[in-house]
Amino acid sequence: MIRLIFTTAFFLVVVILGYNYFFGTAQEKEQAQEIFSKGAEVIGSGANLLKSEYEKYGDGKYDGALGNISTILGKLKENDGELLEEIDSWKQKKDDWEQKKLDLQELLDADSDSINEEKLKKAFAALEEERKTLENDGIRLKEKAK
Repeated sequence: MIRLIFTTAFFLVVVILGYNYFFGTAQEKEQAQEIFSKGAEVIGSGANLLKSEYEKYGDGKYDGALGNISTILGKLKENDGELLEEIDSWKQKKDDWEQKKLDLQELLDADSDSINEEKLKKAFAALEEERKTLENDGIRLKEKAK
């Protein structure tokens, strides 16, 4: 929205200046000519600045900064690779846990009479402990990713 306002305002100024330059009074023509000449000066100064900075770039002014950026990006890529491996490992553990949960549920549904209650309690306790570990690891990875 703001971009549209600025663009519209810019074109409006250009149109008004053009109109004044060609069809305005003597004072309006003089004012438009002055604004156009100042605009040309600004453009010329900008071009000179770009040329001098390009020469400085060629002389190595930005080599250190570019080297630092390259190093930082390399470290980020390396760290992200480790983080992706940790996330993949966590997802695999989560999938294994879900399979154990399904297996335990199928065992319960299949034959509830022949199940040892003590073993069942231990299996559920182990499953719950594994769930808590997975949840904590997931929270840690989420924080690390931020």
